[in-house]
Amino acid sequence: MTWLESRPPERIVGDGVVLQRAHADHVDGLVEAVRESLPELQRWMPWAIDDYGAAEAREWQQGCDDQWPTGGGFAYVILEGDRIVGTVGLINRLEPGWLEIGYWVRTPATGKRLARRATAALIEATRTHLPEVEGVAIHHAVGNDASRSVPIGLDFVYVGESEPTPDRPFQQVAEAVWRLPLL
Repeated sequence: MTWLESRPPERIVGDGVVLQRAHADHVDGLVEAVRESLPELQRWMPWAIDDYGAAEAREWQQGCDDQWPTGGGFAYVILEGDRIVGTVGLINRLEPGWLEIGYWVRTPATGKRLARRATAALIEATRTHLPEVEGVAIHHAVGNDASRSVPIGLDFVYVGESEPTPDRPFQQVAEAVWRLPLL
C-alpha cells in the first residue's frame, strides 16, 4: 500500500491538450507513435528498442493498469484528436508526498510545447485531486535539452544531478533533477 490515497481523474483537459488514462485501446496508436519516434527516443529511453511492438506496448499498459489502483503511478496518453502524440504520467517512486513526472512526445509533434502543456495540465489535476501530494519532480538525462525546457518553462527549481543507482535501475545516465512544491 502507498501513502497516496487519492486518485487523479481518468481524463484531463487543459491548454489545448487532452490526457486520457492509458488503456488497452491505445496499444496500436502507442506502437505507431513509438516506432515513428525511435531514433529520438532511443537516445534517452532504454525501453525504446528497435523491435518495439504490440507486446511491449501491452506490457507497459498492463503495468499502468496494475499501478493505478495501488497509487504506484498514473499514466496518460497525450491526444491530438484521436491521435496519440505522446505520454505523460505521475510515478510514485520518490519519498512520501512527492511524485515524479515523466513524459515524451512523438517526433513529428515536437515544437508545439505539448510536453509542457501536458505536464502543466497534470500538475493542475494533481493540485486539485491529490491533496496529499506536496510536490512533483522531473528527472531527465542531463543532455536532453528538449526535456529540460519543460521544468524551466513551468518554474521548477533545479536541485542538482543524480547518478544511476541500484534503486533507480531504469536510469542509464546522469539526470538533472527539478522540483516544484505544490503546497
